[in-house]
Amino acid sequence: MLYESRGPAVVVTINRPERRNALSIAACHALRAAWTRFEADPEAKVVIVTGAGDKAFCAGYDIAEKQHGDAVGIGDFAPRFEATVFVSKPVIAAVNGAAVAAGMALVESCDLVVASEDAWFGLPEVKLGIGVAPFVQSLWTLPQHILMELLLTGEPLTARRAYEIGFVNRLVPRERLLDEALTLSEVIGRNAPLVVRASKAMIYQGIEAMGMSRALQASKDLFLPVRQSEDAQEGFRARRERRPPQWKGR
Repeated sequence: MLYESRGPAVVVTINRPERRNALSIAACHALRAAWTRFEADPEAKVVIVTGAGDKAFCAGYDIAEKQHGDAVGIGDFAPRFEATVFVSKPVIAAVNGAAVAAGMALVESCDLVVASEDAWFGLPEVKLGIGVAPFVQSLWTLPQHILMELLLTGEPLTARRAYEIGFVNRLVPRERLLDEALTLSEVIGRNAPLVVRASKAMIYQGIEAMGMSRALQASKDLFLPVRQSEDAQEGFRARRERRPPQWKGR
């Protein structure tokens, strides 16, 4: 696993191109460590995850380990909000090729997705005669009928189609993939970190089917300390003085 700081962003690269970046147990542990390191770094505002090489973002679990009976779970590597690996700051997937099975789940667990035009997504379990992993239930960012088609046919979803249905935020030529993800991270990194984190929390808490009244109250609870923060005062001050704000993140 490669971990590189790029200004306000961190780039995490699954570095197993000879295995199409398939997730071994060691790779899952390395990803978990990367999310923990990123979350603890006050200078890091956004993390980008991508795959090494030019064939795959992530080909799912490493079949060689699966055949030996070893098991790795989605919670062992996915940066899901308020789950096994807690990541309160934005996570961007830079999808440079095939994102299959657990690789697709890794993409879905990210907050934003930038994909190369030749990337694709797939859930091929039905073609292999194996049951789908529990993470499929959480693929809420896909329309129901699209998810059903993926599960029942095992056929791939192209990056172009994924972009058209809103699963992908930005679609770019392969040579521009990381640059586009870094540009997106820079835009986010210039914004007030308390608002960024509270906005992410608000979205995910709303997804938990808590009902409208509870969702509204949760939103109020999340943003009350933000409105009372030093950054809130700094934002208005900077606008009056026509200068970039100096965020403190508290």
